[in-house]
Amino acid sequence: MLSNDNLIDLSSIKYQTTCKPISRIFTLLTIPTALFAIIILCYLGKLPLKVEIHSVILIGFIYFIYLFFIIHNAYYVSCKFKTQYTAMFFSLKEYVDNNLLTIDNSTKANGSFDDFLKDYTSNLRNTNFSSIASGIFPTLGILGTFISIALSMPDFSSGTTIALEQEISHLLGGVGTAFYVSIYGIFLSIWWTFFEKIGMSRFEHDTFLIKESTKSFFWTRIDIESIHIKSNLDNFSKMSEVFDKLTSSNMMDNINHLIEKRVEILDEILKKELILSTKISENIDNNEKLSTMLKDMTLNMSTTIKSFEQQKDSYTLSAQLLNNSIGKLNGHLDNLSSDNLKAIYSNIVKSIETMKSDMEKIEWKFKQGLDEYDTKFTDKLQTSLESIDQQTVKIIEDLTQFKELSK
Repeated sequence: MLSNDNLIDLSSIKYQTTCKPISRIFTLLTIPTALFAIIILCYLGKLPLKVEIHSVILIGFIYFIYLFFIIHNAYYVSCKFKTQYTAMFFSLKEYVDNNLLTIDNSTKANGSFDDFLKDYTSNLRNTNFSSIASGIFPTLGILGTFISIALSMPDFSSGTTIALEQEISHLLGGVGTAFYVSIYGIFLSIWWTFFEKIGMSRFEHDTFLIKESTKSFFWTRIDIESIHIKSNLDNFSKMSEVFDKLTSSNMMDNINHLIEKRVEILDEILKKELILSTKISENIDNNEKLSTMLKDMTLNMSTTIKSFEQQKDSYTLSAQLLNNSIGKLNGHLDNLSSDNLKAIYSNIVKSIETMKSDMEKIEWKFKQGLDEYDTKFTDKLQTSLESIDQQTVKIIEDLTQFKELSK
């Protein structure tokens, strides 16, 4: 921030502040007022110069307009600006504090003194009035001249030569006094322009001194470009150091060694992937063979089950026939003796035991076939799964080793 000590330094500028705005207005009024007073004295007959009343009125009107414009003249405004020197620097301090910007450990205002001065002096005068003043005074003078001529113009209605000569003399006298209005307007324009230029020169000189004394508080294009060039040079130096390190023999050897090592690791991984793919293909073939075997075993089991069903049907038919035979036998038992009955009974019991033994053998063979099928299928499936798990673990270990080496 801009401190009060800085303001003390700024106030040490050789800057004249002894002017008084009232004295400037008095200077601007001296000659125009004196000329207007002379015109009035001529009209009153105090001076030997003929002036008509309409010329006095028109010159007075132009003088009144001049009084209105006088406070917008640069000669007066430059003095008014000097009297506000202290307030201007406090406003400058506030402007700097509100626009601070830090670049490369340097803090200045991100703005320009010209922008601040333009805003600060915008209310000292109306630039629209000051810009048209030098042109409006001669225009009013010419307009007043034509009005004076129009007012002094006779109607030329006289029929005699003497009367006509008098009217012409009156016209020429009115035209002569009408030109006083134009002369007064042109003089005011010259007077205004002269002091306008003097005031602008002093104002520009004063603002130049202030600008030179305060330029250290504002960022300029040269400052920013210098910092930018300096930062580019620093970056270039850092890049040169990095490039030197990269192009050194040790760095290149290390890079080449790392590249060769990574290539070797990549070759090993590719070889292991090839072996793994071969084993996976073999496992796929084994799985296909296993699936073929499963299909064959399934067909065999279906065939066995069908045969068992057929045997069951035959046994059911035999049992029915046996029941029929037993029923017939019961019908004939009444006609048999006890000895014959015992013999027949013994034969029937033997037949039933024989059939029971055959049924047990068939049932044992069926269960044994199912157990062998389950055991073979389970062993083969477990062997295939263990082989796939081992190959998967190897692939994961190889990929982990490659990832660590890549870092």
